[in-house]
Amino acid sequence: MTFNLLTTPWLEVRRASGVREQVRPADITNHFADDPILRLDFPRPDWNAALTEFLVGLCFLALAPEGPDEWAERFVTPPAPQDLMAAWAAFVPAFDFDGDGPRAFQDFDALAALEGKPLAGLLMDAPGENALRNNSDLFIKRGGAASLSLPYAAAALITLQTYAPSGGAGHRTSLRGGGPLTTLIAPRRTGCKTTTLWDRVWANAPDRDDDTRARPDSAFPWRMPTRTSAKGEIVTPDDDLHPALAFFACPRRIRLDFAADVTCALSGARGPGAIGFRTQNYGANYTHWQHPLSPYRQDKKSGLLPQHPQAGAAHYGDWLAWWGFDGKPAESLKQWDKRQRCIPDLLAETPEIAAFGFDMDNMKARQWLEARLPWVPVFNPETATALHEVLEQLIGATSVAAKALTRNAKLALYGVPSGNSYKLPETLSLDALREVGERLWQDTEADFRAMLKDLLHLLRNGPEPTTPQRQGWRHLLRRHTLPIFDETVDVDGLTTAHPHRLLWARNSLSLNFADHARAEVLKELKLAPAPKPKKDAA
Repeated sequence: MTFNLLTTPWLEVRRASGVREQVRPADITNHFADDPILRLDFPRPDWNAALTEFLVGLCFLALAPEGPDEWAERFVTPPAPQDLMAAWAAFVPAFDFDGDGPRAFQDFDALAALEGKPLAGLLMDAPGENALRNNSDLFIKRGGAASLSLPYAAAALITLQTYAPSGGAGHRTSLRGGGPLTTLIAPRRTGCKTTTLWDRVWANAPDRDDDTRARPDSAFPWRMPTRTSAKGEIVTPDDDLHPALAFFACPRRIRLDFAADVTCALSGARGPGAIGFRTQNYGANYTHWQHPLSPYRQDKKSGLLPQHPQAGAAHYGDWLAWWGFDGKPAESLKQWDKRQRCIPDLLAETPEIAAFGFDMDNMKARQWLEARLPWVPVFNPETATALHEVLEQLIGATSVAAKALTRNAKLALYGVPSGNSYKLPETLSLDALREVGERLWQDTEADFRAMLKDLLHLLRNGPEPTTPQRQGWRHLLRRHTLPIFDETVDVDGLTTAHPHRLLWARNSLSLNFADHARAEVLKELKLAPAPKPKKDAA
């Protein structure tokens, strides 16, 4: 019996009651009123993320609304499973995952002559061939998936095609590059503690595209001869392809090898599954696409480029880029401004944005990032410009304070004399005490969220002076920064051993918040220094 991604129950989910089960995509609205499905529940967060995007793509393919009013109808009353299945019925043949014909998310060609590879290579964080050869896979387990059940093999392959990193010569990255950042609206209904899976999926489904020339079947690369790139060929949005291809793109030429009876390495389930794969380089090279679920940054030479997670801990210093202020926000964030106005009584509060993606170092996955941030009206002309300006100042001030905190903590602990001051020893690592600056970001995030809420209220009717808020942020940063310094350098312990060095470093840190023209935090917040007192006339 064929394993089909639309008709076979294979998505692992968890309901509000805690019950776990496997369902078809059409079943994500089943029991919505009394025991809704809250989330996908596969054992890997990257699989849950990629398959959420897969579900958004299915909705875009067959249910894309004409505008906010039509979208609101299906939010107020989610379609029943039979209605979803009817909408996707025409696409069922395109989603066979095994068998002799075209296979979903796999290459059009059988690739039968190629040598098989271990199935673990499908996992985004699996060590590459060079790492295995050089025994450098220090943090990543090798051989972690000798065989996978069909649902897990599908999840792994869809994730790889959706987020594909560079994989050596000709092994193409995803339509958004390796490990792109995704931002999803996560609305919460009044009276609900969390977002349901349907609400998350439907809130991010793009509106209907005006271009109806393309055949819907052109959204599935595996249904047509493989587009290759050995001679520099590219696949662009101008190739008369359905815009839903953004969700189903296949940059990697892969065919899975199946067996009738395997033990899944991750679930322990017995049954049919995948035991390896064959791959060919120079698959489709997607360029100039703009994915509706990712923010883009403006590059002077290349134009809009997709955002990617950065190394290290995520904090609100990343949010400007994730919101899209630095280029173009995800389409899902943009369209929410109109959609939410159609359902104000159904929403508990301003929704959060779920941001996630891999931090990649070329072919190596360094970490999986997941973060939550508030939604802001990036495209509301009445507030966007003024909001961007003041948020940039607040975030810039925190960045200055965090760098000053880290540097002066290093000087207090390790500084060497240099004239009347101190300098850092050349042997000290650049990453030393990095966690001290990161702590300031973490300790002030709740304050930043509260400040953002106040600013949105203040700027709702147009630009307003924000000097009190910026002054307040300067004082708040000082209140957080100096105690972190004192705790880090162990004031009591150092006062006896290096009193001058300690006091010099603390005073140097404090000067960043002072009320004079050279104070870095003051400059970042665009605040005027206090006027000098006038001397009394003689």
